[in-house]
Amino acid sequence: MGEKILVVDDEADVRMAIKDVLEDEGYGVSIAEAGKEALAILKKEKFDLAILDFFMPEMSGRELAEEIRKDPQIKNTKFAFLTVADFGVQGKKQLKKLDSLDYIRKPFDNEDLVRRVKKMVGE
Repeated sequence: MGEKILVVDDEADVRMAIKDVLEDEGYGVSIAEAGKEALAILKKEKFDLAILDFFMPEMSGRELAEEIRKDPQIKNTKFAFLTVADFGVQGKKQLKKLDSLDYIRKPFDNEDLVRRVKKMVGE
């Protein structure tokens, strides 16, 4: 294993919970608490997956995803959204447009999170 994952969430407890769960599974996990910080990290390091909180102040997860897709250096970054929202048909279409691999509902189940991450990084 050893895949690298970036977790972007403005809530420290959520970031740390995901980090702990994924590190226990052998993943290398970096964290960011805002979109601009995440973009800077993505430009410095290559990640196998980024998990983006959909609702964040300053730059939402959707805006962050749009920035990722626009930047030639990081546009191929695989990502999934983390959200409290339950997306309807329109919301799911938007996610597809951004080429998001998945969306994980908060609060998340640890085993479900691990299963989804494994699928997204191609294990």
